[in-house]
Amino acid sequence: MDITFPRPRDNEPFAWGLSGPEPVQIWERFSSAYEAQLERLVSTLSDLGFSPAIGGSGSEDGEYVRAEYEGNSRIVFFHHLEDPADARFISSLDDRALRDWIVETWIGA
Repeated sequence: MDITFPRPRDNEPFAWGLSGPEPVQIWERFSSAYEAQLERLVSTLSDLGFSPAIGGSGSEDGEYVRAEYEGNSRIVFFHHLEDPADARFISSLDDRALRDWIVETWIGA
């Protein structure tokens, strides 16, 4: 799946609602912060040998990234994007820490 950013906006609902009339928070789909974070996560996963896909938009739990590891199809990365705590966690990691977290939690587990 080829993912390009910024993605076109859809008409699906937001899992946690919006903080205002337009998405602005890092956990609000299609905000500039959300799209930048998602792009960084997708890029990092791809660089590490995963095949990322985005799903779940409009669902109660919200959008997520699911990525199968090309080196071993039994290793699958999964992370919710619209959960505020999960979004804040990812944003707290610099690029190196993000890579290390993915390697330690999924590849090396």
